[in-house]
Amino acid sequence: MGKATLQLELSNAAGADLNDFLRIELFSATSSTHTQNNTRVQRNITVNGIEAAGAGTVYKLVLTPSNYRLVQFFITLADGHTLAQKVAFPVDPARVVAIQAPTFAGLDPRVQTVLAQSEIPRFQAPGSGFLQGMDLYQAFDVLPRLKACLLNIAAKSAATPLRDGTTCVDHYNGMIRMEQDRLFIRINPALMEEVENSPLFHSVSAALHEPVPGYTITESFKTLDRYGNLQLTFQRRGTTGGDYLADVDIDDAQGIEHIFQVLRNTVGGPTNPYDIHDILVTDQQLDPGYTFVFAQAAAVTQPG
Repeated sequence: MGKATLQLELSNAAGADLNDFLRIELFSATSSTHTQNNTRVQRNITVNGIEAAGAGTVYKLVLTPSNYRLVQFFITLADGHTLAQKVAFPVDPARVVAIQAPTFAGLDPRVQTVLAQSEIPRFQAPGSGFLQGMDLYQAFDVLPRLKACLLNIAAKSAATPLRDGTTCVDHYNGMIRMEQDRLFIRINPALMEEVENSPLFHSVSAALHEPVPGYTITESFKTLDRYGNLQLTFQRRGTTGGDYLADVDIDDAQGIEHIFQVLRNTVGGPTNPYDIHDILVTDQQLDPGYTFVFAQAAAVTQPG
């Protein structure tokens, strides 16, 4: 049995250095050989002296960072050869304590306008009225998933063109409700016609969407992206005229699992905006404009 070398280039979903503690494990597919290495990694690491036959030995490579999801896949190592492998890791949402996001002044002016026109009952101003504009945006500092959802949807909507020369975000007015996986936004009625006739969208069921009290769901459309689809579910109050809003969300569609070769945990609940961030930056090369802040640089511990 000879020896092989494994060279790893490790990054986060956006392509920046991983910069994390990491457990590297190799499990032979044909024997009981199991090697393990715990180390701090910036981006590049080389593992030498791995047992390998001349024709090649198949290993399952398991990479477990502290702040990102576990990634695993099979590799073949041959005697006297070096295998170079690039690996990108999606973030572990449970490790994120905050996001580093643009200031209000640094936002797209159209997003500033949406915030200035928002009337969200959850965010009441002292005395009376609603938090709006910069005050509303700053209120999200302690609710980073809401801020991430807003920035994800703003980026995707601004990158989704319509036939009239605008984008989806150009038709957004103020928000009336926010969740970590969707925004409820008053819209210009023209957006419905533009989306209905856009080759970038197709009609989908709205069965999983609940109407806002006083509104009726009219139709729902989703972009044709492989992952990270923008979905607009339109709602109307009144039978003629009235006002219109859109329930706007970005669909995960198992993107994290398929893009990064990871296993999602079985915990249910709404789509996590940090997963959507990593789908957008990796699969669509679309930057929502924020980065993750972690609790600490925790060390990977030996299994018990």
